[in-house]
Amino acid sequence: MPRILLIISNPNQAAYRLRWEQLLPVLQQRGIDIDVQIRPKGIFGRHRLARTAGPYDTVIIQRKMLDPWEARVLRRHARRVLIDIDDATMYSAHDASRFSAWRQQRRFLATARILDLAVVGNDYLQTQFSAQGCQCAILPTTVDPDHYQIKQYRPATPVHLVWIGSKSTLPYLQQFLPAIEQAHNRPIPLELITIADAAVHSSRIPIRHIPWSLTGEAAALIEGDIGIAPTPDDAWAMGKCGFKIIQYMASALPVIASPVGANCQIVRNSQTGLLPASPQDWPAAIVTIAQDAALRQQMGAAGRAIILSEYSLSRAIDFWTDQLR
Repeated sequence: MPRILLIISNPNQAAYRLRWEQLLPVLQQRGIDIDVQIRPKGIFGRHRLARTAGPYDTVIIQRKMLDPWEARVLRRHARRVLIDIDDATMYSAHDASRFSAWRQQRRFLATARILDLAVVGNDYLQTQFSAQGCQCAILPTTVDPDHYQIKQYRPATPVHLVWIGSKSTLPYLQQFLPAIEQAHNRPIPLELITIADAAVHSSRIPIRHIPWSLTGEAAALIEGDIGIAPTPDDAWAMGKCGFKIIQYMASALPVIASPVGANCQIVRNSQTGLLPASPQDWPAAIVTIAQDAALRQQMGAAGRAIILSEYSLSRAIDFWTDQLR
């Protein structure tokens, strides 16, 4: 039985839940023994963990960039080192000092040097690692389609836009909120539903907030008629792997998304949704889908079919089975 060491930073992090936690029981059934260890915050604990890599066939680092000394120790003891990454963690999500940006790039370069394979969530991340000479494989974030309820379409007034996310990405929605407000009552009345751990407010469009929970997200998503994914065009956002879009499409919702990073691969423009080029183009895109219930149903069904064929959990299970055996 292959023995695998999976090093994670936080067991409560969505990336671990999505890309690993739901896979573990099935991989175990397939004869792959995965030992999940939380990376210690202290230097001595991280040194001890790196030195335990020897008995394992493969060590997988999830998302985290390692300090140069830590990368060297891990490489010295590990037979094979992989990284699994679905965010541009070689950059900062927010404005960072020059020192912080330099330190993060230093960690990225040190981590890239020790890898046998980088398993990345999109083309942009592949470009970043390939530029450092890394062998790469693309594995998009996948979902269990059975977790999601399927939207049953009927004429709706108002038409509900839905956004799912967290307070870390809430600024993306706030940045595009003026454009979304412009679509309200043109001529269709709209309501914005937010599913998150924080709320956003507007005086120009009704907003209903639903606190996020894992058990409640599926039912909350089909409260919406159109899933939205406004995304800024910056280095951090380019590394995003479009998880909220995948959730919308799994729920058979049409999608309106910014044409940034993985969004362009996931959304088939005019087939499963629309990709307005700029915030100024968002009102027209919203009106186009909001005023046509038949189009919403058609796009939603096409999106659900793509999830079943390309973004289903079974794809990730088969990929890791092949890699780790």
